[in-house]
This record gives sequence, structure tokens and C-alpha cells, in this order.
Amino acid sequence: MHAKITQMLFRVVDELNQLRPTEEYLAKDLETPLAGDSGRLDSAGLINLIAVTEQKAAAELGRPILLTDDRTLSQVNQVFRTLGALADYIHMRLNEKNDG
Repeated sequence: MHAKITQMLFRVVDELNQLRPTEEYLAKDLETPLAGDSGRLDSAGLINLIAVTEQKAAAELGRPILLTDDRTLSQVNQVFRTLGALADYIHMRLNEKNDG
């Protein structure tokens, strides 16, 4: 499942990069910083990331995941620190009995 989540997130990055200048492209790498001190995304970019990730998770993983709930947003700098941290978080949430 983790590999499936990673591939889905790389497709999210592809979609986000279409909206960004070439010099601001996000790398398809689990170490790519997203939010926080070294993050590559501003608040609008983070909102786009969340929206596209929620959409693709429902379509590609067969389960909706909510990334705008209080639980996620209260730890935004940890959850969205890197692509890998986001993949781990999604994996954890999908393994819980009741998500969202």
C-alpha cells in the first residue's frame, strides 16, 4: 500500500508542477520538503496539494482521506514536512478503522 501511496503522490506532484514555474518544480522524491521552514510550498500551494491529494486518494486508493480536519491541520508542519512524511501519514490514516 505504501508504494501505491507514493506513486499517487508523485502524480499529485506532476499535477502541481503544471501550475508552477519550471524553476519552482517539486521533485518527485520522498525527501522533497513541502511545508515548514524549508518547505517549497506557500499557503496556496499547500491548499492545492491538499485538494489534489484528497481527490487522487479517493480515485486511486479507493478510500477518501480528509487532510483538512483539525487533527491533520494541528500538525501541518509535521504531516507536510516532506512527501515521505505525507505518504506515511496517509498510510497511517488509511489503516485506521474510521477515517474522516
